[in-house]
Amino acid sequence: MKYAACKKCAESVGMVNIMGNILMILIKGYMGVVGRSKGLIADAIHSSADLLATIIMIIGMKISENESDERYPYGYGKAEYIVAILIYIFLFVIGVYIVYEGAISIIYKHIVNPCLTAAWGAFFSIAINELMFRQSVCAGTQINSPSMVAKAWESRSDVYSSIAVLIGILGSKMGFHFMDPLAAIIVGVIIIKICIEMIKDSVLNLMDKAPDDEILDMVNKSLEKITSISGIKNIFGREVGRYYEFQIDLYVEPNITVSQGEIIKREVKQVLSNTIERQLVIKVRLLTEKKGESE
Repeated sequence: MKYAACKKCAESVGMVNIMGNILMILIKGYMGVVGRSKGLIADAIHSSADLLATIIMIIGMKISENESDERYPYGYGKAEYIVAILIYIFLFVIGVYIVYEGAISIIYKHIVNPCLTAAWGAFFSIAINELMFRQSVCAGTQINSPSMVAKAWESRSDVYSSIAVLIGILGSKMGFHFMDPLAAIIVGVIIIKICIEMIKDSVLNLMDKAPDDEILDMVNKSLEKITSISGIKNIFGREVGRYYEFQIDLYVEPNITVSQGEIIKREVKQVLSNTIERQLVIKVRLLTEKKGESE
């Protein structure tokens, strides 16, 4: 985490998203009805779904913060991936619905003629969603929260959705009535694509996918600089919610004492903590090169 203020910022993300979505539901719903824009009314429904997704995100983060216990000795960190998957499945359904509605409107040649009042609703939605995206993606990255980053990209998909609605409204005013449903289809496809990619990423992390090669390479190079170890046998790692967990097997001289071994383990943990800017859980085993036995 770069700054102390990042923690407070991250704690405010949930409430900012709730208030932002309530504001957008009211603005888009009212202007959609007054402005006779089906696209903007559908976007208001989309914001209602976002509000529900935000509430789910907050619940997931609260669960993941619980301390490990006898029933879950490895903690609750993976709860965030489960929550992220639920958010994206929900958003996937919304994306399919948007594509379906757009296709039906084009096939049956529904004429939509909204007024410019609806365009202002779409414009406000773009601005509010972009601000929420920037706050959520920054805070989520700083505290390494997958569900918060997922929610951020969900807000970015809302920006695309509102841009499409704005283009559709302006196109309809110019006489191209098919533009509104066509833009909706494009947005729906973008939402579906984002959902598939993020669900895949969350599932891989639930299956204990190893950290990126860049992270493993940083760990390996840091360990090579420690003079008290004679070699590296294994580096196993996985991502668990906001932290990395590493199981590291190292070779040491066979004649070291238990207290010397404990000093080496503390040195290894300190070096890696200084190298990787993320919460770490490190388990170190010391082996002798000749016998390969742990001390």
